[in-house]
Amino acid sequence: MSIAACKSILVRGSGETSVNGAFAPRNPLDIPAGFARTCHEMNWPTDVMWKKLSDGKRPWFESENESYVYWNRADGKWWIDEPSGAGKYIVFNNGEFPPNTGWTGLPGAKTPLPTVEIIED
Repeated sequence: MSIAACKSILVRGSGETSVNGAFAPRNPLDIPAGFARTCHEMNWPTDVMWKKLSDGKRPWFESENESYVYWNRADGKWWIDEPSGAGKYIVFNNGEFPPNTGWTGLPGAKTPLPTVEIIED
C-alpha cells in the first residue's frame, strides 16, 4: 500500500480512551504537537529529536485531540502517544504502516490493548 492510498487509520479498543479514534496521515517532516510538548518539557531540541527518531519517509498519524502514531527508527517500533506526548503503546514492526495487532502497553497504560485498522481510499 502506498502512502497516497492511505486515507487514515482507526485506533480502537484501547483502555486509554484518548488514543481511540480516527487518525489522519501527516507529512513525515512535520512534527507532532505532543512530541514538541514532550521535547519542551525535557529541554530537548525538538527538530533534532524528530530527525533522530523519525525516518522522514513514513507518514505519522494524528487524531483531532492531537494523539499521534509514528514509527520510531531508533527502536524500530510504532508508538501510539496520547495528546501530551506520553507514549502509551508500542509494537516492534518495520512496516510502512502500523500493524493491526501485537501492541504492548507501556508502564501505566490501561488495558485492553488497541487494534489499528488502515483505511484505504
